[in-house]
Amino acid sequence: MTSPTGAPGRTEAPTTTGAPRPPSRADVVVVGAGIIGAAVADALAGRGLDVVVLERSDEPATGATGDSGGMVRAYDPDPVVADLALRSLATYRDDARWPQGAPLHAVGALTIADPAQEDALRAAAARINDVLGTSAHVVTQRRTAVGVELSGGVALVEPEAGFVDPVAVTRTWLRRAAEAGAEVRYGVRVTGVEDADGHARVLTDAGPVLADEVVVAVGPWGAHALDGLGPPPRVRTRSIQVSIVEGRPPGTDHATVVDLRTGVYARPYGTGASLVGMPHLVWDVDLDAEPDEQHVHATLAALAGHLPWLPDVSVRRTVRSADAYALPDADGPAGASLLAPTAVPHVRTVRGWDGGGVKVAPEAGRRIAETVVAAVAERHRAPAAAPVPTTHRKGDPWLTDMT
Repeated sequence: MTSPTGAPGRTEAPTTTGAPRPPSRADVVVVGAGIIGAAVADALAGRGLDVVVLERSDEPATGATGDSGGMVRAYDPDPVVADLALRSLATYRDDARWPQGAPLHAVGALTIADPAQEDALRAAAARINDVLGTSAHVVTQRRTAVGVELSGGVALVEPEAGFVDPVAVTRTWLRRAAEAGAEVRYGVRVTGVEDADGHARVLTDAGPVLADEVVVAVGPWGAHALDGLGPPPRVRTRSIQVSIVEGRPPGTDHATVVDLRTGVYARPYGTGASLVGMPHLVWDVDLDAEPDEQHVHATLAALAGHLPWLPDVSVRRTVRSADAYALPDADGPAGASLLAPTAVPHVRTVRGWDGGGVKVAPEAGRRIAETVVAAVAERHRAPAAAPVPTTHRKGDPWLTDMT
């Protein structure tokens, strides 16, 4: 079974099985089993901490992660996000870090921009190559690149980038965390968090968990809905919609593509099919809003300038969801750091990614874990635990569903 965005179907058994009641004590509780929560849990468990992951759904990645197209590239116009994405791409393409080989489908990534951005793209390509040793480059005054029409733009080409299966990656990290001793509990709803004499008590419908540190990784629209965390942040939802189209002619393989001028994007989706999307500027929408058929046609028309065969395809399925956008406040730009404090000491929330969480997850998870490890070590007045090597042999028995 396949989800609308290329992720594995959700009919597989949960990553960790057993009684839903969580342990009563942990070094760290991670709330949320999406791709960011899974990355954090894997990094923490790999450093020897006692970790509990709590997820209200019956399996992982049922929220924004499961609806993600999984496009991965090093480039981003925001230098902070670009640094995270670059180092995350290094992880996604490194076979040694994945027991059954790297999850990256390296079909190439194309970022198209206005010709005035040529110098900025060249500088980005140079940095990417310096760090990764790759062959990123800029093409100009060409009609096509990697199976995509440039439509008068210049393009940064990252031949070693592409896309990943977000659900499979999430499951991999959770399995690895469990192998290192983490407890992953599904079907457990967190109802609140409270201060407990210098610790944090996580309240759930299956009993409380006392923790030294808590990381809430449930997305910006859900974190402050928990009792005790303080007033909700200024967050708005914006519609996001993607379609799977089939009927791509033979010989028309293409890289992932994002056009910064219009926001349209696409990536391959199996043999003869592609995932396509375009910004849907409808704000304050429900997560389960019905697909906008007019926007489907507008997306195909806008992308036809890059993929000329699109007018002849059929639409297999359209999925509509929403991204959360944290708004700036008096303290400065929203999302400037990876973690934000809450009203409860030792409880922090993970920043929202406005749809870009997959491409930064490996490095964001590592850095968040470093912060939390340091906090736990300071509490116990002991040095932080040394990282456990993350290289695994292909075929390790605990992983069976990596694609």
